[in-house]
Amino acid sequence: MRRNPERSRRRRPAFTLIELLVVIAIIGVLVALLLPAVQSAREAANRTACQNNLKQLGLAAQEYHDSFNSFPAGWYCMAPTYDSNNNLVSGDVNCATPGTPYQNYMWSGLVGLFLKMEQINLYNEINFNLPTTFPDNATAIRRTIGGYVCPSNRRPMSVATQTGSAVTSQLGPSDYRGNMAAGFISTTNDRCPDLTLAVAGTNPFCMIYDNGMMYQNSTVNMAEITDGTSTTILMGESIWPQGVWSQATSCCVRTNVDRTINRPIPVTTSAGTTNYWVYWGSKHPGQVNFAYCDGTVRPVTAQINKLTLNKLMTRAGGETISSDEIK
Repeated sequence: MRRNPERSRRRRPAFTLIELLVVIAIIGVLVALLLPAVQSAREAANRTACQNNLKQLGLAAQEYHDSFNSFPAGWYCMAPTYDSNNNLVSGDVNCATPGTPYQNYMWSGLVGLFLKMEQINLYNEINFNLPTTFPDNATAIRRTIGGYVCPSNRRPMSVATQTGSAVTSQLGPSDYRGNMAAGFISTTNDRCPDLTLAVAGTNPFCMIYDNGMMYQNSTVNMAEITDGTSTTILMGESIWPQGVWSQATSCCVRTNVDRTINRPIPVTTSAGTTNYWVYWGSKHPGQVNFAYCDGTVRPVTAQINKLTLNKLMTRAGGETISSDEIK
C-alpha cells in the first residue's frame, strides 16, 4: 500500500518565533538573577584569599620579631653624618629624621619578610648594598610575589611601571602597606602653629611619623606596644596601582582624620589638584582588611570613626578602644 505523499509532508511540531523569543527572554532573566550571586561568590573567595595573604604577612612579621626582637621597619636608609664644617661625610640627607620624605631608591621594609615567607632565593638575588634603582637589582625587583597581591584588586601577574634614576623597569606589585603613624601635632610652635585641623593636617611640620609600627629604620618590639597587640594595626590594604614591594615610596601609610578610607588624597599645587590612591583602601565592598600585631586579621568598614582608626594605628597612645567602636 502506497503512502500518501501529502500526509508525509505534514509539518512536525516546532516552536514558533514568539515562543522562541519568550524562552530566550526567560533565560536572560535567569542569567541576570544568577550573575550577582556568582560575582558575590567570586568576591567572597577573593576576599578570603586577600585575608590569607595578610595572615601570612602577619605571621612572617611575628617570626621576624622572634629572630630580631623587633618588627620590620617601614623602610631602610642610612642616617647622615657631618664633619665639623657641616659637610656630609656619609649617609643620606634624605634619612635625617623619620619625617624626611622617603625616596624610591630606598628599600621597603617588606623585603625584610622574605626570609620568613619562603622567598630566600629572591632575597639572595638582591644586592641590598645598592639602591633599588640600580641595574644590578633590575631583574629581582620585577618579580611578582603572590602573597603581596590581592586578587580583588588586580591579576597576580600584573605589574607597575616606574622610572628610577638608573633603570626603567616593570616592578613587582604590592597591595599591602605598613602602619607608619597616626595624628598630627597640636602644640603651638613656629613650624606647627595652633591652626585648624584642615590647615594643620596639610602642614608637614605638624605631622607625626613615628608613633605607629613601621617607619624609617624602626625597630618596634612587643614591649613597646602598650596599647595592646590586639588593638594595634601592623599593616593593611592599599590599592594604589603603582604600589610595589621593593621601594620605600610604597611601604607605609600615615593615618589621619583628614583622610578617608577608600578615597584618594587630593594634593593641590599650582598645576592643579591630583588625587593619590596611597591611603588605606581595597576593592572589597565597604571594607578594608588589616593585620594586627597579635597575628590576627580583621576587616574595618569604610564608615569607621576616624578617631577610632587613629587609635588603632598608635602603639602607645594610651587610648582605650571598645569592641563596638571597631566596625
